[in-house]
Amino acid sequence: MLALAAFWPSTAPLIAATPFTQATVTRVQNAVSFGELKGKGANKRRAEISDIIRANNFLLTESDSRAELQYEDGSVVRVGQNTVFSFDASSRTLSLDKGTFIFFIPKGAGGGTIKTQSLTAAITGTVGKVSDNMIAILEGEVTILPSGDKVPAGSFARRNRNGSLTIAPFDLALANDGKLMNFNGPMPGYDQTRFVRQFTLTPRQADPLESLEIVNSSPSTIRRLFPERPQPPKPPRKEPPAPVVAQPAPPPPRPRIIIRD
Repeated sequence: MLALAAFWPSTAPLIAATPFTQATVTRVQNAVSFGELKGKGANKRRAEISDIIRANNFLLTESDSRAELQYEDGSVVRVGQNTVFSFDASSRTLSLDKGTFIFFIPKGAGGGTIKTQSLTAAITGTVGKVSDNMIAILEGEVTILPSGDKVPAGSFARRNRNGSLTIAPFDLALANDGKLMNFNGPMPGYDQTRFVRQFTLTPRQADPLESLEIVNSSPSTIRRLFPERPQPPKPPRKEPPAPVVAQPAPPPPRPRIIIRD
């Protein structure tokens, strides 16, 4: 299935937004087509890096195919597989029918709107993932329209089949999942190393002699150089049964956000 995504710029009363008159294709993967709408038809050809996308143009990605576009204000859109992406120059709206994309809009660039078949959200300086019924925010915050519900970083909004709206946190440690996050290098506007444990050496540990001493004093080295003498086995000790203590139920795991991009 294919998906239609549109990007229209608009002006804001307090922020002078750079018009989205064009976007540049910065990377393509596999079967990506560049097209031009003409009435009810369209002309297509293979998309190439440095193609300029304007009004009446679109990118079509097939299975296991992806593309990235960059706008003049630094905004980035990475389009997932089985998606058609286009934009118009009349408003700043990312519109998705079916498919997936991730986006980055710099702070102070004028914001915009995301619109899917089931969700509409106002965005400012934000990084997020979008599918047909869900938006997951990695940085910044969006406002669901018209309800005004806020979706902060680390949370998602999902329109359920019964029409209700779920806003809940997800596991940010899984935020880097998906091929689009590193499709053309790290996703701008998002620190992908924040959940990677950092190990640093103190100046003393960094000294070669001190480091050698630390290594040679490791438990494995001590056991090898000074093996323990065998000890006669001790009779088993009977321990009284531990009292049964009721444990509180663990909190439910945070949802795993899966956007097949």
